[in-house]
Amino acid sequence: MRRGVIFDLDGTLVDTTYLHVVAWWEAFRSRRRDILMLDVHGAIGRADRALLDYLLPEAGEEEAQAISDAHAEIYKPQLDNVRPVPGAGELMRTLADRGLTVVVATSAPKDQAERLVKITGAEDAVAVLVHAGDVDKSKPHPEPVRQALDKSGISAEQAFMIGDSVWDALSARAAGAACLGVRSGGIDTASLRDAGAEAVYKDCRDLLYNLEESPLERLLRS
Repeated sequence: MRRGVIFDLDGTLVDTTYLHVVAWWEAFRSRRRDILMLDVHGAIGRADRALLDYLLPEAGEEEAQAISDAHAEIYKPQLDNVRPVPGAGELMRTLADRGLTVVVATSAPKDQAERLVKITGAEDAVAVLVHAGDVDKSKPHPEPVRQALDKSGISAEQAFMIGDSVWDALSARAAGAACLGVRSGGIDTASLRDAGAEAVYKDCRDLLYNLEESPLERLLRS
């Protein structure tokens, strides 16, 4: 079985978390729903419907769809402003060059996911992309990570998930994979560790600079 790393995308490889927070906040307000930005931020990392069920469980199908559509329209113009997280592309290339299979697993739709991966400048290092259309359930359910493992041929015992949210860590743990956290999405170290992250770094560049002392060294040496 292959060894590999499964990267989350938003907040981990590209600096989009707070763009999503504001877009969701405005989308909720468009339906006269006041949701604290703090709560919106904590829900980022879930797919649209899962996020809505988490923040507004009483919403019916029509309202939920209207809020989701509003978020998409508000967020879309911001795509031109997205920048990679420091060290993201370099970390992906380094791990691929050292023999690990690099996978990206995201709740973003395929076209948006492909566009964001290109922003990292390391799209050629990505062996497999798992997007919203590939799964029925979102993180923290294990399906996104399991799908990434199945499509890439990576063994769960030989895999690390790298993500910025508690949902990434919970999904990885449920799928039997280890997890490393990054704080580039704004979630604190204690929360990421409590969710199951084995170690936490500021961002991809911090992990890259400390790669030899990181838990990833287990994969690189095996």
